Amino acid sequence: MRKSIFYRILIILPAFAILGQTSDKVVVDVRKAEDIAIENSPEIRLLGSQQRIKGYIVDENWRSYFPTASVSWFRNSNVVENENDSRSQRVSLNLDQVIYDGGRRKLSLQAAISDLNLTKYDLLLSINDLKFKTRNAYYNLLSFQSQLELQVRSIERQKEQLKFASRELKLGDTTEVQLLQISNRLNEIQLQQKKTEIALFSGIEEFKILLRLPSTSQVILKDNIETGYEFTHKYISDKDLIDLAFRSRVEFDRTKAAELQATSEYEIAKSYYIPTFSVGSYYASSGDRYEPRQREYGFNFKMNMALGAHTVQDSSNYISRAQDTDRALTSSTTVGIYDNLQYKRKIAQTGVAAEQAKISRKQLDDIIRIEVQKALQNYNVSWDSMVIADENADAFEKRLKIKLRQVELGEVRRVDLAETEIFYLEAQKAKINARVQFLLSVSQLEMAVGASLDSLNLINKKSDKND
Repeated sequence: MRKSIFYRILIILPAFAILGQTSDKVVVDVRKAEDIAIENSPEIRLLGSQQRIKGYIVDENWRSYFPTASVSWFRNSNVVENENDSRSQRVSLNLDQVIYDGGRRKLSLQAAISDLNLTKYDLLLSINDLKFKTRNAYYNLLSFQSQLELQVRSIERQKEQLKFASRELKLGDTTEVQLLQISNRLNEIQLQQKKTEIALFSGIEEFKILLRLPSTSQVILKDNIETGYEFTHKYISDKDLIDLAFRSRVEFDRTKAAELQATSEYEIAKSYYIPTFSVGSYYASSGDRYEPRQREYGFNFKMNMALGAHTVQDSSNYISRAQDTDRALTSSTTVGIYDNLQYKRKIAQTGVAAEQAKISRKQLDDIIRIEVQKALQNYNVSWDSMVIADENADAFEKRLKIKLRQVELGEVRRVDLAETEIFYLEAQKAKINARVQFLLSVSQLEMAVGASLDSLNLINKKSDKND
């Protein structure tokens, strides 16, 4: 195992050695890689920031239920030639409270809460998606790594056979054509090795991008795809999995929140014609110097409403001054002409969004059911494929050992051994790919039912068990 790890380091280091850069070693298994990817992901941090912002919006909508208050200090000084200067001061406390708005505040609060929930669900979905991408990349790297180790061992065996064949050619025990065939097989394996090296090195660089690691980092994979895992297959009823998915998938809550948000915004747009009524009051002190001593107070009643594309504002005020010896009652009405043309667009736009959200929620049951059935089928087929690939790889490994023994005894030609070596490598590659596919199929199944990764206990790391 130490030898294979040392070889991995040799594969990754050359580029850094050429550039003369120092590098930090990062030893990762699949879980540590997921943790690093989540911690370093700017998208995850952005969703977390958006969640805080949406929380502030909810607080703002709660604030609309309470009265607004303001304090004002008015100061005035008039200077007129040939007359006495005049000065005035006025300090007032103003209160306003909306008493009726047709339920728009409630709908706005519902929309804000639903938007906050959407951000939470989006965060969970993004984390799961990033975990799966990390696993996919990690398992593929393990695949390239194991293939590379197999190819190195095969090259060593073929070089040894080529050396023996060269001696036999000098002794006349073989032909030049057979020597060339062995040499061609060796070149073929070496070409596969170069392709695998390129794939491994490129995969590691892309893996560092996915994990947001520095370009000078030296990534070392802790696991081995062939010997580091124990695989288990269990019969699982699709009905049980679908029931679990309906209880666990956050998409159900997400679509409900999205529908509630879209419906609330649609109801707000449709209630444009409902007037908003509010009451207010103020208490003030005025005079020609500070501190002003003349007291006054007042009450007001306001109404705002839309008449199609127009708006109407009406206010009535009662004012009392000088210990209620000076009273005034005023009112005013303002009509805005075609200053609300957007009301039709808002109704149409939010109506379409609400209908789409409703359709998405209704279709989600079938979508989740199909995803679970597809993942379960993939899981079962991947297990069968892995069993067949393991049996095929074991058979070719036995054939290779037999061929080696037969070559030593002189019963078969070295060319036959070279051919068997090629088939052996193909079988081993199929075995490794089948294992990767099964690992990914288990993760896909867990994600399809809304369970946390590794919760089905179908794959166990041997290192974890030893620990």
